[in-house]
Amino acid sequence: MASIQLQNIHLRQAERLILDIESNEIPVTNITGIIGPNGAGKTILLKLIAGLIQNPKFQISCSFKDISMVLSQTPLLKMSVRGNFLMLKDTHPDLSDEKINAVLKAFLLDHVANSPATKISTGERQRLAIARAYLIGAELLILDEPTASLDPQSTLLIESKIIDLANQGIKFLIASHDFAQVKRICDQVVFIKDGKIVEKGQTDDLFSNPKNSETKSFISFYE
Repeated sequence: MASIQLQNIHLRQAERLILDIESNEIPVTNITGIIGPNGAGKTILLKLIAGLIQNPKFQISCSFKDISMVLSQTPLLKMSVRGNFLMLKDTHPDLSDEKINAVLKAFLLDHVANSPATKISTGERQRLAIARAYLIGAELLILDEPTASLDPQSTLLIESKIIDLANQGIKFLIASHDFAQVKRICDQVVFIKDGKIVEKGQTDDLFSNPKNSETKSFISFYE
């Protein structure tokens, strides 16, 4: 089982302990969901794993060579949708126009390929952000609330693409407040509270029979 090992992760902000993980690991077999209350430290932990926050004292190790993170509001370049993909050629010169066209079609963005990326719908922008991460060859895709504020149709579209990519071998780590979504697409779940990993396990087991009282209370309250 692939996993992300975490050691000596103690992070404070304004005297508040944001993360407090002495030694633990996050399983990433296919699609792993991260759940927990607001302020639990989910987004900060994802940014640490993605390398967006660094501290020489923290020890984070995994077997994934290429990791990309897509935020719930990912900034896009002020150019066309296709232009956002073509810019990737600066760092990935082997990226072909044929592959870009194929991804535009696969992510249902071909009809807005020449539209300004900042003017397309929220769901389309999110699919664009995920598609960019896919195009640069990420082995692990980290998504922070990927369908927040989206309508049901856009949510299901993004979930279907996540499942498609997972079937191609790409691993996912997804923070979500949507329990129904986590149950639909995640095979593993990690529950975080007060900056600590409280419980983890297979999705069905954790939701139906949580071992920790805090996990049980959290699930019971929000379900």
